[in-house]
Amino acid sequence: MLKRLIFLVALTHWPLQSTVQAQDIAERALGETIYVPAYSRIFSYPNRSDLLASTLAVHNVDPKTTITLQSVDYHGEGGELIRAMLEEPFVLGPLQSRTVLIPINDTTGGVGANFLVTWTSDEAALSPIAEAIMTSGIGGPGPSFASRGRVIERRTVKD
Repeated sequence: MLKRLIFLVALTHWPLQSTVQAQDIAERALGETIYVPAYSRIFSYPNRSDLLASTLAVHNVDPKTTITLQSVDYHGEGGELIRAMLEEPFVLGPLQSRTVLIPINDTTGGVGANFLVTWTSDEAALSPIAEAIMTSGIGGPGPSFASRGRVIERRTVKD
């Protein structure tokens, strides 16, 4: 009982996020490439895994500036390009969002799949929030979690 109580206290006081995300900085840019981890399955035992659907959501958090999604590419755990998720650039107006889905039965990405999101803007804009939401989606409760993207390349006025 004491171990459980200590665990619950630790869980309620554990910092959920101790580092600043790139998207939390109010610095403006002319474009970025964002790496977003995604998972098509997770393992619960060495030979048992649960399939997951992955939804990528890209939110333009800038209330005044339009951005353009130049590409959204889905890569497998080996780094290979599996598919381009946009047929052409997609304009996101202020506070607008765009989502793409990797269905639960698509396991081509493997456990360590990812998205690369590239956006640009004609004027400096706030970095969008890009995150993948994974869910089992089968009947009853199952694993569901999200992973936020990380900026791996930034284009600024100084560049």
